[in-house]
Amino acid sequence: MKDLWVLSVRTSLPETCERADELKVSFAVFESFGKAKEAMRAKIKEFAFAKNSMFDGRGRIKYLDKYIKEDDFDDYEEDDVLTVKRLRAIQEALTAAFSGEDAKIDVEDGNYTDWTIAATVEDGEVRFYGDDDGPINGYDPVLRANIFSMEAERDYWLYIDDAFGQDCATSELYIDLKKATVV
Repeated sequence: MKDLWVLSVRTSLPETCERADELKVSFAVFESFGKAKEAMRAKIKEFAFAKNSMFDGRGRIKYLDKYIKEDDFDDYEEDDVLTVKRLRAIQEALTAAFSGEDAKIDVEDGNYTDWTIAATVEDGEVRFYGDDDGPINGYDPVLRANIFSMEAERDYWLYIDDAFGQDCATSELYIDLKKATVV
């Protein structure tokens, strides 16, 4: 048996999309984890450091940045609140990971909400999703990533649908690196 690594990319970038059938799909197969990891990081960097409908060209998700600036829970005292400080720490870790670096999320593991969106940080993974009445008001992001440290030979993913409140179609990016065994 031989192990292969499959890199798959589904995206609307550089544009937005309104339907799943508008996503462009590509695949690449690698014989070593090292080459596959390198290719995944290069592909993420290619998207994140180009100006397009999702990214600002500096590795930052545009609508997440805008959301952080509009958030008003900066000095909230409760432990489970998704504060501006926590949002910024997550955005900084994402930007570092998008640049190809190993990064650490400077937020304790836990579930956080600002009652519009929520985030879960757990074991080196971050997940964003709409919360409370956020989804009916256009705040229903999909952001799931475990690419902060890619030292272990395992499956990795970056999923982004940037629905952070914009009143238009969203941008989508789904990248997977999966181990496949040829028998």
